[in-house]
Order: sequence, then structure tokens, then C-alpha cells
Amino acid sequence: MSGRRRLPLFPLPGVVFFPETTLPLHVFEPRYREMLKDALEGERVLGIQLLVPGGPPDPAGRPEVFPVGCAGEVVEHEALPDGRSNILLRGLFRYRIEGEVPAGKPYRVGEVTPLPVEPLPDPPGTPAAGRRLRLVADVSLLADAVGRPQAKELPDDLSEEGLVNEILTRLGLDAEDGYRLLAMDRLEERYAWAEQLVVSLRRRLDLLAPFRPGDADPRWN
Repeated sequence: MSGRRRLPLFPLPGVVFFPETTLPLHVFEPRYREMLKDALEGERVLGIQLLVPGGPPDPAGRPEVFPVGCAGEVVEHEALPDGRSNILLRGLFRYRIEGEVPAGKPYRVGEVTPLPVEPLPDPPGTPAAGRRLRLVADVSLLADAVGRPQAKELPDDLSEEGLVNEILTRLGLDAEDGYRLLAMDRLEERYAWAEQLVVSLRRRLDLLAPFRPGDADPRWN
């Protein structure tokens, strides 16, 4: 995807969203109810934008946001009786805000440029299929480690970027680290960062293995 486009912006504190992952949200403020209504009547796409903690407001009094965000498609929508909604977003693409535009709406609208990601390189002797299996294994490891053995199954159509982003999402990153990774244009950098954490996690799990309750241990039955 290339070329600028306009997106309704949903600024959120402490939330970083990645392409090909999912994000559940509860929409309750009147301005965001209107934004959701307009999105559902149009392309069903919203821009999730991280608020700058303690950042100065702009001349219009709006809180400061970081420049890179992620667009998401509303793939599930549950309308509640009182006008609130529960939605599920599916990440589509990263973008950079070039500026905000007046749209006669109570919510913010940005003019954005989609940001491509440089794919993982193909080093000699590392077939893409083998690398993909390793990425899937890393995602499964993280699901188990954080107590989610029955975590959502991975869609078959996830790209390598999607798998890396799933790893990062399941690591439970804080917003600062999450944004730093979202802003990386090279997937290799993003994956290297995730891989270091996965390796560290494997070591911790190995160290804890002797202390885990076993099925045959009467103390845990």
C-alpha cells in the first residue's frame, strides 16, 4: 500500500498495536462512538495512536501523540444497549502521521503515509519454511510461558512479519518498548529484539523446571 490517505485516529494511553495482530477495545466516549459509526459505514478502518505521556498539547489543545501508528480493520462489532460497543480490530499496516486535518468531526483525523517493512533476509542455509517453523515455535513457547496454553490459534495466512508481531504482542511489552519496535522499518531488527527475549525466557523456564509441580507429585494433586 502506498500513497497518503486519511484515517480517523483513536489515541490511547499505553496501547501499541501491530499489523496482523488483534486488539479488543471497549468504545464508550461519545466522540469515539461517532468515529466507530462513521467507520462502520465506510472502510471499517481506524488508526490506533499511542499518546505521549505528559506531552504538551498542540495549538488546538489536543494531547500529543507519537507519529507512527497502526491501522486496524473492525472485524467484530458488538453493539451494547446503552450505545457503547465492544470491537475487535485486526492490524492492517503501519503508518506515519504527516499532519492532522479538520474534518468537522469531534474526533481527530490524520493524513497518513503507510510504512512498508523491510522483510527478513534469506541467509544461506536457512530455508524460509524452516525459519517460519521456528517463528511458530517461538509463539507457542510464549503462549505456554504466560499461562495461555490454549491461546488463540495462529491463522495460516500470517506473514513472517505477522508471526514476529505475535511474538512481540505475547511478550507483554510496555508501551515504550512496544512503540520502539513498531517504529522499526527493518523486520530483522524487530525479530532480533524478540529473539533475545525468547532465548532469555527459555533459560528462565529451564531454571524453573525442577520446581514446577509434576502430575505425579502428591503435593499438587
